[in-house]
Formats: sequence, structure tokens, C-alpha cells
Amino acid sequence: MTSSIGEGKNQGPAAPGVLLVLNDVASEFEEEFNRWYQQQHVPERLAVPGFRSARRYRAVDSGPAYMAVYECDSIEVFTSKAYQERLANPTDWTRKVMPGFRNMLRAACRQTWSTGAGVGGAAIIVQCKPAPGRDESARRFVEARLAEELMPSAALVRMSLWEADPDYTGGASPEMALRGGPDRSADWALFFESHDLRKSAAAINLQGLAAAALAAGLLLSSCAKYHLMHARCSEQGGECFGAPRPGSQALPRRN
Repeated sequence: MTSSIGEGKNQGPAAPGVLLVLNDVASEFEEEFNRWYQQQHVPERLAVPGFRSARRYRAVDSGPAYMAVYECDSIEVFTSKAYQERLANPTDWTRKVMPGFRNMLRAACRQTWSTGAGVGGAAIIVQCKPAPGRDESARRFVEARLAEELMPSAALVRMSLWEADPDYTGGASPEMALRGGPDRSADWALFFESHDLRKSAAAINLQGLAAAALAAGLLLSSCAKYHLMHARCSEQGGECFGAPRPGSQALPRRN
């Protein structure tokens, strides 16, 4: 079953995987960057076994100009032979566009908790991390305090907790080399999907949340707002945007 508002699912060892990408792009590359992303890169990634969906966003104000979010069957997809072959063999168009990337953040994550379903027209991403030894307390704060307060009243469609794993994010690759330097990564990320960005942003105020989060062992670091540009499901079946598609069988979840 998909989770309903207020009934978030801790997805345990079978958690879906998420690849989070944030970046700026040099102005002289931007038009071609967007054509490449839409016409080649997203379809190429969604053809990799295990990739479920892709979303692209443009920043509203501060933060990297673009965000891409890929949902996968599990984090193991990012170490699969098929995906690693993509990273090792960039296309000619990729080789042309990648040098225009700036301020790249790339993180392979486990979606350890989520509530709601569907895709919102806007998103807020909060980068954060647990204080040493406070992982479980920080998770409880997200699942209980934040979800109970925000999901009913903050114009949210869906809310998720993503926990990055450097072992699956990986190191240097031919694609990374094209970007001219190492990528940054993340620790944890809270991802809020919204149908009313102004209302959601007013509720998700880091200054207002910081003290309670800190007491629970969750350290909040940055917040950025994005409008959705494009969303696409793969043709492989299974879940897409937190819900099973017609004719597909939902993957098992654990409470």
C-alpha cells in the first residue's frame, strides 16, 4: 500500500533509491544543457534497469539553478553494471555539455521514510544531518513531529527523508572528469513536494524549526525552493512518484 497523510512508511532495508543532483550551468551552455537533459539524458537514465522516474526542477531564488531527482528500485541500482557502463561511456552530446556544469552536488540516497503520494508542482529541499549518535532520534523527529505538523496544513503532496551513502554515490568517473572537478555530496535531505509553494515555504521555516530539530539531534543546514519543469516515469513498471501505476504491482513495504 502507499502511505496516506500522517501514516509515513519506514522502508527499511528494501528502501527505494534516490539520486539527487543539484547544479548550476554556465550561461553559454544553458540552452543546450536543457535540450540535452530532456532529449537524451533523462531517457537514457530511465532505460537503466531499476530506474522508476525522473524529475527536473528550476530554482525559485537561492540554491543551485537546477535539481534532478531520480527514483529507483533500491540504492543498489547505482552500483549496477548497466548504470556504471553509462557513467563510463558518456555520449558525444554528454561530452559536449558536461563541461558547462558548475557547483555540482550528487548523492545516492536511501529513501528511509516517506508519506503521501504523487508529485507536486514545486519542491523544497532541506539539507541536514543527524548529530553524532542521534540518528534514530532525528528520524523520529521527522516522522512524528515534522510530518504531523506539516502534512495536514502546509500544502504538501508528499514528504520524504533521503539518507546519502558515499559507498553508493561512488568516486571518480569519466562523467565526473568532464565536469572538471570532484562533485560535492550530501548527508541527509528532507524533500517536500508542494501544491502551493508560498504556503509550504512559510511553514518550512528553518529559523522556526531549528531549535526543536537540534533538540532532537537533527542539524538543519540549508533550504532551497524549486518549481517542477518535467516529470517522467520509466516504462519498466512498478511504482512511480510514490504510488503504483495501473497494471503494476506495488513493491512490498515494511512498517
